[in-house]
Amino acid sequence: MLSIEPEGPRGHPLYVCQVGHRYSTPSLLHSKEMQLERTLWSAAVLLKQMGDAYEQLLKEMSQEDSERKRVQRRIHGVRKQGLAIRAIIESTHAVQ
Repeated sequence: MLSIEPEGPRGHPLYVCQVGHRYSTPSLLHSKEMQLERTLWSAAVLLKQMGDAYEQLLKEMSQEDSERKRVQRRIHGVRKQGLAIRAIIESTHAVQ
């Protein structure tokens, strides 16, 4: 949670976090943009790794295994989610 305090003679907003870090509006936005990009990339990598692991699981399963369809659906789902997150990353640009 951030609180907002006025700073200086014009009362520009100063954002203060729970531990006392203080941010101007531009520095707060820069920090949050960087945090968002790291978080999105982390999710994209995690989904890629999950897809790879499910692919390996599918290779290890027999053709008659009743769970194959479920695993194939999950592979499709995590691949689709990964592509969606990559699209968000590629379309999101911080205001300079």
